[in-house]
Amino acid sequence: MKSLGELAMTDVASRPRGRGAWKLGAFVGLLVFLYVIIRNYFFIRDGMLDPDFGVIHRAYEFNLGELAWLLSVVSIIFIGLSMTWKSVRPQLLALSALYAFLSIDLFALRYYVTNVEPEHLVVKHVRLETPKLTKPIRLLHISDIQAGSITDYQQKIFEKIHALQPDIILNTGDFLQVVPPATFTGEWQKLLELIKSVSPRYGTYAVFGDTERELYRFKQEELEPLRMLSSRSERVVVDGGVLNLHGLSLYQSRKGEWAMNSIDRWLNEAQANDFRILFGHAPDYALSVSDKSIDLCLAGHTHGGQVRLPWYGPLVIDSEIPKEWAQGFRRVGIPYLNVSAGAGSNRHKGLPPIRFNCPTEMTLIELVPIRPLR
Repeated sequence: MKSLGELAMTDVASRPRGRGAWKLGAFVGLLVFLYVIIRNYFFIRDGMLDPDFGVIHRAYEFNLGELAWLLSVVSIIFIGLSMTWKSVRPQLLALSALYAFLSIDLFALRYYVTNVEPEHLVVKHVRLETPKLTKPIRLLHISDIQAGSITDYQQKIFEKIHALQPDIILNTGDFLQVVPPATFTGEWQKLLELIKSVSPRYGTYAVFGDTERELYRFKQEELEPLRMLSSRSERVVVDGGVLNLHGLSLYQSRKGEWAMNSIDRWLNEAQANDFRILFGHAPDYALSVSDKSIDLCLAGHTHGGQVRLPWYGPLVIDSEIPKEWAQGFRRVGIPYLNVSAGAGSNRHKGLPPIRFNCPTEMTLIELVPIRPLR
């Protein structure tokens, strides 16, 4: 009976210690959680969502770098405590394993959002029927390649374009966002060679974005076969009809009211059966053209947000359009609008490529004759 009593006393004595270890683990977890909330509050207060890309970079380094290392240190501390507090060693080792698991998850997430999803190029397919064409046309919309330097990934983009065999390519800007020691001149020549490697039969047309203002100093013939349409129009005769293109300047794309004189003049000069395509870098202009007789609008710039949270959507789109317009194909009044999430990622202020739940993309839009009603 005495031995049984001693066992019972030992069991009772050990249980509070075990609970104490779990309470310690929960308390440390609460401190870490509050620290994360406070740090991210200050990132938001300092302009992360405005967006300030310097603050975004700091938030990235904290949440997917410093925090992962902090959790690793906590894990090691629990291992150290288990060497001293032998009576609760199993609980402390379990807590160490938990914090190590969370740390490894954050390191893995950092690798995924920086190295995997930014190069997981998706081709979206859209079919648009129109009475203005009698034969199909394959139009490829690409935007925001935004390369820090030309690498195997950019070569993969153009290999995929070659495989798609589009009839015409429309690029809505942001070709490069050079990260030193790379230089714009050197990387542009590499990119231009890639542009030359694909030869759609009706050409490649583009507008200027935010990140390649050096291109303004080039003459048009120096950019061939790329044709820049900045507040300019071009009618492209295709098999089965005419594509009437109008490219907006960067500033016109940002504010519809700045673009309306140019757009109205273009529409007044267009012929009734022209398939009218309006394209600019930023999608903000689309807020002003819902009642205009335009068939298709194209834009980029938003990158789809790059980071899209479940049930919330994109964190940052840097545009006045509704968040649900920041990516994809939809009707906005009379015109259809396609906003590309971009084939690349923002590299402003040395920001690494970051993508979560928003892979890089380009869109193949098949313009097909409308099917007769039976």
